[in-house]
Amino acid sequence: MICFVTTGHGAEVSEEHAARIDSDKLRIVIADNEAYGTEHKGGYNGVAEWRLGTGNTKNLFVPSYAGLNLEHVFSGDATSYDWNIFEPRRIPMQLVRLSTNSVELRQERTEHWPLRSRLLFDVKEDAVDLTYYGTPLADVWKKHGYIGVFFASYINAPEDMAIQFIGRSRPGRGNAQPRWIKHLPETHGVAASHRPAGSRWDPPVDDGFKISLATGNSEFEYLYPFYFGRSGENVFVMMFERTNDDGELRFAQSPSGGGTGNPAWDFVYFRRNYEINREFHFRVRAVYQKFTSAGDVVRLYEKWSGEKVNLPSR
Repeated sequence: MICFVTTGHGAEVSEEHAARIDSDKLRIVIADNEAYGTEHKGGYNGVAEWRLGTGNTKNLFVPSYAGLNLEHVFSGDATSYDWNIFEPRRIPMQLVRLSTNSVELRQERTEHWPLRSRLLFDVKEDAVDLTYYGTPLADVWKKHGYIGVFFASYINAPEDMAIQFIGRSRPGRGNAQPRWIKHLPETHGVAASHRPAGSRWDPPVDDGFKISLATGNSEFEYLYPFYFGRSGENVFVMMFERTNDDGELRFAQSPSGGGTGNPAWDFVYFRRNYEINREFHFRVRAVYQKFTSAGDVVRLYEKWSGEKVNLPSR
């Protein structure tokens, strides 16, 4: 039983560290950074359980960890290299129930990063909508001019550890024709990050930067902001709102982020043109359902985004 305390503003602050949301199609558990139950470890937030239906089906995410987990905040500045890169996972969060299907995780800041974070999870049929809100409270990012925010999803032993997206090779690095790209890095941190097509910017970092999934650039770039990965007969789809000149979103992945056989299907957001005490945000939709075809994945994105996808010939 999850217990909540009314705040007086239509929301309820949880006295526990997890909130369960069930529908006819899925079972979701949103957790803060505290341990709960017999498997979920402390130090992981976001969607701790995602199961199809209401039965005891396989958890999409590694049971000890989570998905859509706020993993890193960074600047690329060497002054931060002695800090723990997992600060967002180590600092307590406040779990707030906004409605039957909506939960928000709130973190005022981390030990060194003055970034107020709000993670709004809204469950809709077979989808989870995540809206991230960030407010820089002081400027520790000015050296390179961007705020880096990284989210990780640790996938529970899929038979196929690759992700797939519509993209092309970067200019001068191969085939420039749009095509379906299926990619799995050989090792953690190598060819891990895929930028949007048309970008001519790779985030600057000082020598010794530790978060290789954010800067281990691949030879590919994506044409549409969605990707999918398969687990057995099911598919996990990540769809992203297109960003403007103030921000850039990149796909990221690791073959072993969640341990041997457990890939990480991630993403990273770089916020430029930020202002102190001014909130910024971005939106993500994640869907987990039976896999039918890549075409159906495309239609999911088209319906959510309102954008027409020009399918590649192969």
